[in-house]
Amino acid sequence: MGQKTIDILRRVRMDTALPVLIELFSATKEIEGRSPKTISWYASMLKPFAAFLGETATIKDLTLGNARAFIASLRARKVRYEGHPRRKAEIGGLSPSTIHAYVRCLKVFGSWLFDEDFLAANPFARLKRPKLPQPIIEILSNEEIKLIFAGINPNTYLGARLYIIAMLLLDTGIRASELCSLTLQNTHVREGYIKVMGKGSKERHVPIGTSVKKALVRYINAWRPEPGEETIDELILSVDGFPLTYDGLAQIIKRLGRRVGVPRLHAHLFRHTFAVCYLMNGGDVMTLRLMLGHSTLDVTLVYMHLAESHVQMQHSKFSPVDRLGIARKRRTR
Repeated sequence: MGQKTIDILRRVRMDTALPVLIELFSATKEIEGRSPKTISWYASMLKPFAAFLGETATIKDLTLGNARAFIASLRARKVRYEGHPRRKAEIGGLSPSTIHAYVRCLKVFGSWLFDEDFLAANPFARLKRPKLPQPIIEILSNEEIKLIFAGINPNTYLGARLYIIAMLLLDTGIRASELCSLTLQNTHVREGYIKVMGKGSKERHVPIGTSVKKALVRYINAWRPEPGEETIDELILSVDGFPLTYDGLAQIIKRLGRRVGVPRLHAHLFRHTFAVCYLMNGGDVMTLRLMLGHSTLDVTLVYMHLAESHVQMQHSKFSPVDRLGIARKRRTR
């Protein structure tokens, strides 16, 4: 296709409505194999931008100036979680990570517009991401982990299910969504690993420990209910035999945390705890990246900093000199 033809097509496309572009963008991502959750995330980021530009917005309105004005409006918000399907609106501005996510999505959308020849360049290429603060995550302590497992009765259906959920999350560091989609076929107890479907539809093998092997055998043979349909192969099932949903898993873990006195407990905290403990116990960061399913090492290196911070916190708590109250005495003549 010649450049003249491309330019003509671009001029024709300049009247394309923004909602139509978002639908085309979502369809492209679906064809590329992105997960429904990822596609839904893109839509949730782009629709507020379309609403900000107005109902009559077209591709002509996709300018760097308008994008900057939109980001400025997000920074000025005084209420967060407004319109969220699962959380109540709260007083307070959006976090830097939320603003960062909007910018990241706009840049991906702009790249798609360029790749598909809607525009001659990515209009959001120079849109700057806000600087994110260094994450401060307090992993689960040994005492909290003991409280969590002491609060589970593995000799009931719900208890046995909750026990294997907590064991898998803590021993493997897999994401909540990966646990929900884990199947019996991909649970290789004898070989000592599970095969999970990660982000971007990428499969990976994750090793499991001896204790988890035993817990899996017990759950599968004694407590896993009969599937509600013949085609269901997911490992973790609801009472009626259907796959446990992401929201259902989140609620189960939240209730467990409140019941045992660890109210900050959530599924991703197990993942953080696994990663930091793995490094503190002598594991290497490259292997950790493969187990966690990170596409780049930069994300995994965050856990290296967390592990170092945790060591410093532990030293401040248990410093032998500080705990004994030994003070430096001035020598007397």
